[in-house]
Amino acid sequence: MFHGNESNSEGKALYFPVHQRKILIDAESHPDEYFSCYPKEHIPDSTEVIYIGTLYGVPCYCFETEEELVEGNMQYFGLHDLYGTIDEEMLGIASRAVQMADLYRTHRYCGLCGGSTHYVPEETGMQCHNCDHIAYPRISPAVIVLIEREDHILMTRSKHFPDGVYGLVAGFVEAGETIEHAAHREIKEEVGVFVKDLNYFASQPWPFPSSLMLGFTANFAEGKIDVDVNEIEDACWFHVDDIPKLPGKKSISCALIDHFIDKHGNCE
Repeated sequence: MFHGNESNSEGKALYFPVHQRKILIDAESHPDEYFSCYPKEHIPDSTEVIYIGTLYGVPCYCFETEEELVEGNMQYFGLHDLYGTIDEEMLGIASRAVQMADLYRTHRYCGLCGGSTHYVPEETGMQCHNCDHIAYPRISPAVIVLIEREDHILMTRSKHFPDGVYGLVAGFVEAGETIEHAAHREIKEEVGVFVKDLNYFASQPWPFPSSLMLGFTANFAEGKIDVDVNEIEDACWFHVDDIPKLPGKKSISCALIDHFIDKHGNCE
């Protein structure tokens, strides 16, 4: 069953098979052609095929499979495997494919009454046939903050990072919180300092598994670094000319740090 326009004016459409949060692509092709190979005629008529938007003007669809499909040279890849190898628009549509397929896989039955569900395109959700309850894709907001002190920034190291890699203070927004309160709370909990002049910078979908990162800049106000060892293993100030390795070149943390370097890097 198809939801949405099946093709554009040129008759083109892209189909994204997803199995357990992995997407089937032609890994041997050029990255620009990763998603162009799965044939529509191989999709069973009974398959719930969900419209997920367009990529360069071409309608895109995803569908969840119970077993891995075999199609030529195509292979399954997780989003982490694709991160940094494809552009932002392609990663965005791949992320949406995985998240929408995940919604379909995990909400086939209602969490309130146990009734069977169906996909409702206008709601982008799974609706119960029995009680009409609608389950939407899970999106978990999280904050990430670049803390400045003149020409230094405060960076943290997670125990999960590769050797030498540092990042920025980050954490999830809790129930009932504003994002501003979450930013101040996470900073105090992780590194023990207070900040001022908190300003919104940008956001980034972060589908690992289903976050929306909200980036901020802030100025150091007062306090001494006091690391929460349950959260991170190290935190320290780094000069603009001595920034350590970062977790990912296309991450919002990298964009925040690049902005800081552009602002301070040429200062005497």
